[in-house]
Order: sequence, then C-alpha cells, then structure tokens
Amino acid sequence: MQETVASALAQLARLDPRAARLAENALSSLTGGGNLEDLTQRSVQEFCWYVLPVRFAGETGERMLTARSLGRLFSLLDLDRYAAICSSTTTRTVLDAHSAGHDSGLAAYRRAMRASGVEPPDLSELTWGTVLGTAEIAAHQDTSAALELAIAAGDVRPGARGWRTAQERFARAFLTQPDAHGRSRLDRVREERVRGWLGSPSHAHRQRLWPLLGQLIVGAEPPPDAAAALAPARRLLDFADEGIGLTQIGYISPTVVRELCSEFGWATSPSPPRSETDAMQLISLHKLLRGMRAVRRSGRRMVLTRRGRRLHGDDTELWRAAADSVLDSDGFAQAATETLLGLLLQRSPRATGNHARTERTDVMEEARQVLAEAGWGGEESGSSPATAQVHAVLLQVTWLLETLGFAQRSELVGGVGAPDLTRTGQAFALTAMHRSATSPSTSL
Repeated sequence: MQETVASALAQLARLDPRAARLAENALSSLTGGGNLEDLTQRSVQEFCWYVLPVRFAGETGERMLTARSLGRLFSLLDLDRYAAICSSTTTRTVLDAHSAGHDSGLAAYRRAMRASGVEPPDLSELTWGTVLGTAEIAAHQDTSAALELAIAAGDVRPGARGWRTAQERFARAFLTQPDAHGRSRLDRVREERVRGWLGSPSHAHRQRLWPLLGQLIVGAEPPPDAAAALAPARRLLDFADEGIGLTQIGYISPTVVRELCSEFGWATSPSPPRSETDAMQLISLHKLLRGMRAVRRSGRRMVLTRRGRRLHGDDTELWRAAADSVLDSDGFAQAATETLLGLLLQRSPRATGNHARTERTDVMEEARQVLAEAGWGGEESGSSPATAQVHAVLLQVTWLLETLGFAQRSELVGGVGAPDLTRTGQAFALTAMHRSATSPSTSL
C-alpha cells in the first residue's frame, strides 16, 4: 500500500508539485505514519475540520488548498468518498468559521460531525464522555466505522427524514451485540467506567463498595410496582401542575401539607401538621423534586418546570430522574449517600438471629465510620464536615427512602430502628448507584 501512495504522490507531483507536497504533509499528519487501511471517514473529517485549522498555519484559502490537495491524492487512490469531503462546501464553511475564532470554529466542527452521521450518537444506555478510557475509545471508533459502512450501504441516510432515529437504532444494535464470550461493547464500557468509579483515589469511601461491582455494571430496571412507589412524588407534581401556594419563606401551604399527609397516612408531630416543617416526608419529597428540576418557584407559588411536566407523564423517566437526583450532589453529601446506599445493598434482607439484627441496627454507624476513615466527618473542625453533618445527610436520605416505601425499619434493637431496603428499594438504590457509576467521565 505504501508503494501505491508513493506512486499516487509521484503522479500528483508531475501535475502540481506544490499540491503533492501539501498532500504528503497532510496525509502524514492524518495517518501518523500508519497504514492507509486505517483511514476512516471520521478521521478524514476530523483532520479537515479540526486538525487542519488548529495545527496548520495560514488563512482559510491556504488551508483549503491543503484540503483540496489531499482530496486530489485520495482521488488518485480511488478513495472518492474521502476526496469529496476534502473539497466539500462543508469543509470550506468550517474553515471559515475557524478563521472567525476558535469557539465558532469548534462549534462548526461539532455541528458538521453530527450532521455527517458517523459521529456515534448519545443513547439512553450510553452518553459518551469527554474523557474516554481504553474500552470506550475502542467502542467509539468501532461504532463510527460501523456507521460509515451503514451510510455507504444506504441503511442510514444523513439528512433524510427520520435519519437520526435510524442512526440511534443502528448504533444501539451494534453496541449491544454480544461477542463470542457473550459480552458487548456496551458491557465493556460500563465495566471500565464502574471500575474507574470504584477505584477513584479521590473517593476512598468507594473501596467499601467493591463487592457490588457486578451489580453496578448490570444495574436494574424499574420494577413492576415502581409507579406505586413514586405515587407521593407524582401527587406532589399533580399539585404543582395547578400551582401550589407557598408561605412567605417558601414552605408549601399548610392545606396541601395536611392533604398529602392524610392521603398517604404519614405520621407527623404534631398531628395534624401545622406546616411543611412538621412532615419530614414532605420535606424530603420537596427537596427531591427541586433536585430533579421538576418544580420552580414563581412568585408565591410552586409550579412545574417543562422538565417536570415531561416527568409527570412518564413513570419510567420519573424513576430514573429520582434515582439521578439522589446522587446529584457534590462533596460529602454525595459520599455519604453513596456509602449508605452501598451498605444497605450489601446487607441481606433475609438475615435472621440476634447478630444479624445488631448488624442492621449499626448500619448508620457503619456508614459514619466508613466516611470517617475516608476523611469525611473525622474531625469536628477544619475542612472536613462534622459528624453531625454526616449524620444529617444520612438521615435525610433515610427519610426519602422510607417516604417512598424503599426502606422500612427493622425490629427495634436497643431502642433504635435500623432501615432495611425493600425489594423495590433495592432496585431503586441499584439504579441510582449504577447510573452514577456508569455516567460519562469529564475529568481524568
């Protein structure tokens, strides 16, 4: 193949010596000294629309001359599709955008890549990260190459009506296709992400969660009773759809508080509740919906956001959004929640005997100890949050789990009730942990 390239360059040099020099330099940069067989549509586009304007000096006209020279070489090599990219109007448009500024050029490059069809799309199962591991790089490159073939075969037609749906369907089928060992590319990406998540040196508390590796990779689907479990959250969305009156300091109106407590049989102190602050169940639900960005304050009323309206009508999306919101925090709050959910998942709900009951009772203390050993809540002063703060976060998470029926108190041992996950709660906790652990990486 190298002889073929040399022959084509010699032929181009006889016609246009300068074009041959430009094409040779461009091809060397594009392939990195590798084989011509490794070229893909995506790599050619990336060179013309990003590498060329960023790394090669000159104005748009000079860069365009380099692209067209490379295209002439591709034509001599019978790589007509790649040649067409080099001399295309899109290439000219993107190069012009780069000349106007880096930000505008980068935006034009990304738009052109998406429109080409060979850029693997984000899926509900996989959002591509900005920092990719080895397995994710391989999956991304393989999917792009497969999309190129699908486009050439006419199975995906960029620009045609409904082409993005066809592209997503093809990418999903490709990524989930099992290999000879029964593992798909999606499986490998998820495992890589989970291992990186568990092994993060800046999150030492996750070392205690390694026994959950297999479960975190697979995750969990919403159980049959997911809609029933989320009924309190959906009911609060019902009220917000009509607009909930708020007190002067932003609490839900006492009328709505009492109605919800009565409807779901929530115990409060005092009873009936005088305000939202008397119903820990409503405090946790209100916080959850705000974290989901499903509600917002409009004057003295709480109303649905556009996202809240969408979640209101889709139980599956509501389940996922609630799971995401539980771990959508920073610092010690997220660490404490991860630790509590992880420890609860590792405990046997069928355990019997005095020893098992004692272990269940100690889960909150065990979580506190794990966090303290990881540097959270170990000191009452300094940069680490105090033990009381850690306990407050653990208690708030427990309130939410109990409010939605995801956890229930085990037998009282020593006068203290410890939470145990219900079967539905196990699915919820695993969904939350899985989605957090397999989310795209944005930093090394």
